[in-house]
Amino acid sequence: MIASISGKISQKNENSVIIDVQGMGYLVAIPQAELTQLRVNSEITLRTYLVVKEDALDLYGSQNPKVLDWFKMLLNVKGIGPKSALSIVSIARPEDLSVALQAESVDILTNCGISKKVAERIILELKNKAKNLIDIKDAPSVKSVTLNSEALQALEALGYSRDHAREALKDAKGDDVETKIRSALRALGK
Repeated sequence: MIASISGKISQKNENSVIIDVQGMGYLVAIPQAELTQLRVNSEITLRTYLVVKEDALDLYGSQNPKVLDWFKMLLNVKGIGPKSALSIVSIARPEDLSVALQAESVDILTNCGISKKVAERIILELKNKAKNLIDIKDAPSVKSVTLNSEALQALEALGYSRDHAREALKDAKGDDVETKIRSALRALGK
């Protein structure tokens, strides 16, 4: 099993990077949020997970160990394969997944962009299995996650990318969606 890779990014694709490790190029699929921050020719270390299929060996990775742990946990959910798990960890952060499972809230996951059917399945199948991944002390409240995810959806509807909207919402102040959006729009307008 390939547990981690360190090397130089030689190429960036739509949903993956090629990492040059002493002349050997490894294709690694990574979450979209991380992909946008990476630059060709920069050094990187990724924790990885190798998915063995009948006709392929696919490598998935992340710079954040929690993201990779959630990716692997999502593979235990019926109907979620590696590509679906990667898209879920691309849109729902580990904190979002922790709060959703802790509160058994389908709404939090649907507000992150996950379909209701998949969100229900994740909650049902992982609420007991993922207890070691749920970090209660660092997890934000259900209200703040719901508020941020609703504001994120609104900003995306206004045409901002998920990454830019998330970055603006980090420092946005407000106790309701409208105030949070206004604060984020001020940050985006700078």
